[in-house]
Amino acid sequence: MRLVTYQHKGQSRAGAQLDEQVVDLNRAYHAALQHSGNEDELAVADARVPIDMIGLLKGGDTSLRAAGQAIAFVRSQLEGQESPTINRADAINRVPTQQGIVYTIDRVSLLPPVLRPGKVICMGLNYRDHAAEAGMAVPEYPVLFHKVAGSLVGHNQPIVIPRISSQIDYEGELAIIIGRRGKYIAEDEAYSYVAGYTVANDVSARDLQFRTSQWTTGKMLDTFGPLGPALVTRDEVPDPHILFIKTTLNGHVLQDGNTADMIFRVPFIIKYISEIVTLEPGDVIMTGTPAGIGNTRSPQVFMKPGDTVTVEIGHLGKLTNPVVAED
Repeated sequence: MRLVTYQHKGQSRAGAQLDEQVVDLNRAYHAALQHSGNEDELAVADARVPIDMIGLLKGGDTSLRAAGQAIAFVRSQLEGQESPTINRADAINRVPTQQGIVYTIDRVSLLPPVLRPGKVICMGLNYRDHAAEAGMAVPEYPVLFHKVAGSLVGHNQPIVIPRISSQIDYEGELAIIIGRRGKYIAEDEAYSYVAGYTVANDVSARDLQFRTSQWTTGKMLDTFGPLGPALVTRDEVPDPHILFIKTTLNGHVLQDGNTADMIFRVPFIIKYISEIVTLEPGDVIMTGTPAGIGNTRSPQVFMKPGDTVTVEIGHLGKLTNPVVAED
């Protein structure tokens, strides 16, 4: 499944991307149960499929199975309404039970898949080629820092360059979304704690980052954590270490790597972090960036107002954000 958090008329809700449509999971689940006459399950439908992503993840496999049933119901309804003379967009509007359930993707805004996670944990120097270009040694242990929930923005939402910085860099990254609460997680059990994966951009203000030995100053700024467009569930990504990762700025490819080159891999990352802090459903872990950042180029390449940056990861999709100046 490709799970999203979408906004329509000022309200944010959990959904799923289905081709070029967004399905409201809670409403679709209600409709599916009504269609089947399952009154007992209907009584607990809101608890089974909550309207927010963290609530959905907290429901575990039971909630994700219910979400899958909701998606399957909508798919069957759409396919039943289509004909050679009626396209899918028209079919959405012709099915009364789907009003407020299915939207064409251009009618909604995609927010970060997880709104206000408890933790946004980031890794530095997790690709050998990136460590080399930065002139830094390959770390013995993961280098961790953090962003804040307010850093996160969704697909097509702007990255805002603050007045206090002029060296705004991009970092395309694979992000892990945690699905279960866990502490001291064993490596061989780590994948069972993963809800899924998404695309991230660890935007960095280099002039602020290197003022001190602690990087967070240049990492936690507002809008400096683009995330999305969708949380792709773990079952659709059996191996997160075989994915290409590409960053383009104004159409020019500046990063072209592969998650196979990560120094610390997903199971170890989860084990290591869970020894330090309890992981909770909805927590985000950004796993580091490959070579090609703007700070190490000659001449340096920094983002400026009017730019457009896109991070693409195989099977996970494209995360695009315009760059604007702070008001």
